[in-house]
Amino acid sequence: MSFLTPLALLAGLLALPIVLLYMLRLRRRETSVSSTYLWQQIVRDREANTPWQKLRRNLLLLLQLLLLALLVFALARPYINVPAVTTGQIALLLDASASMNATDTDSGSRFASAQRIANEIIDTMNTGDQMTVIRVADVPEVLTGYTADSAVLHNAINTARPSNALADWTAALTLAAAGGASAENFNVLIIGDGGIGAASEFPPIPGDIEFVPVGRSDANLAITALAARGLPGQNPELFAEITNYSSADADTIFSLGVDGVLFSAERYTVPARGKLPVVSSALPEDYDTLQAALTPPSGSSFVDYLAQDNA
Repeated sequence: MSFLTPLALLAGLLALPIVLLYMLRLRRRETSVSSTYLWQQIVRDREANTPWQKLRRNLLLLLQLLLLALLVFALARPYINVPAVTTGQIALLLDASASMNATDTDSGSRFASAQRIANEIIDTMNTGDQMTVIRVADVPEVLTGYTADSAVLHNAINTARPSNALADWTAALTLAAAGGASAENFNVLIIGDGGIGAASEFPPIPGDIEFVPVGRSDANLAITALAARGLPGQNPELFAEITNYSSADADTIFSLGVDGVLFSAERYTVPARGKLPVVSSALPEDYDTLQAALTPPSGSSFVDYLAQDNA
């Protein structure tokens, strides 16, 4: 549970003066009485003649504190996040792109978080609802056809794995739309970290599309291009591209290995949301393999949540 206005909880401090009012008593002035009949009552009141009195059980005090607690709770505007729930015939599209390997969620990876949400949604299906699960990678894969069997759906979700490729959302949505063309109540539910593309690129969908996001950080550096070229009479050259997907500049060390031996290591600053070309010249004329990798420099505060695209 979370609160829209958590500062309103400070109003709970009003309970202190309420309690103090029941503990604090004024000194009563002495007076003469004409009868000893009142002495018994005076003895009972002696404890109230001091400024402070031990707090005793008091129904009115409890009611006042309960009323204050309800008021503070209402002012804080509590809310609970629940997964989106659709009904009818549902096409669940599970993002399995490379970015779903990022580890910026409470469940570990984004894909693990998406699996957890998908399982929760399956548990909320109504009688008569049917669902198909489509794993969205470079080639969309139907993990199970339309079924109301929650055990089959859970197994499809739990055995799915993320890929190291881009997701083809156009193909996935086309596949989902084809399966729901004849359904009276058809919905598409996408669980992923974004990067789906513009809605204008989507094929016609005979129903509503709901999106459940996972992942909370864009901190990621990646080697997005790597190629070697040799010209006659010259040593080969390496052309690479480093992309910074985050909203802040990031420092990194670009290391190049030749046949398993470190050839060079240079430090670069990649601008936010930008790309940085890297050229390494004077490579050996004869080699079998080249290896490129990104590593954080010593003392860097940048956290790269997706390591799969760093080499």
